[in-house]
Amino acid sequence: MVVDPPLKGEWVILNPPGHPKLALDLLATKGSRLPYRGATFLRHLFGSIAVEETYAWSQPVLAPLDGVVVACSDGTPDRERISMIRDLVTLLLLPPKPGSPFAAYGGNYVILKCGDKYPLMAHLRCGSVPVKVGDSVLAGDQLGEVGNSGSSLQPHLHFQVMNSENPFPLFRNLVPFTFREVRKRVGREWKTLSNAELSNGDHLRL
Repeated sequence: MVVDPPLKGEWVILNPPGHPKLALDLLATKGSRLPYRGATFLRHLFGSIAVEETYAWSQPVLAPLDGVVVACSDGTPDRERISMIRDLVTLLLLPPKPGSPFAAYGGNYVILKCGDKYPLMAHLRCGSVPVKVGDSVLAGDQLGEVGNSGSSLQPHLHFQVMNSENPFPLFRNLVPFTFREVRKRVGREWKTLSNAELSNGDHLRL
């Protein structure tokens, strides 16, 4: 399935260990693979930083195709200060309870119906989702902003495409997709790619 990128600007795919290959965690950056605007990795790892110190925070999230909103959620609070070790331990020791709604995992989110496929955008900023179930959207329409809601270690966008509107069981109904056009950093050069498969570690301009 070919989709438009749900974001604009410079992003890195940084999937954590065990993350499915057919879903992408996208972190904003600027000139490097680091996601920090005014902080350092060490301060994020051992200390605490504000979400505003990441490039991803509040970046617009866009519809990847024309479609209809079939599910969405807003109102899940963001963790506004992040500390990698603390947050990782919290997620490992206190995962969502069985039977929890998807918002417990994905935070604020939007699911679109685009033909027989269903793009999902998760971890949106609380209060940023302007759409409701039944709304028709066009590719490029804003669906929210990047946030740090749900089971998230730092502001980022989780993006996947499914073959049904139900995200459960988690990561069991994913389908392959490509972005219509991106620029990918290869060495010191940026190469324009059409319908290219993307993978963990890719540094992109969308």
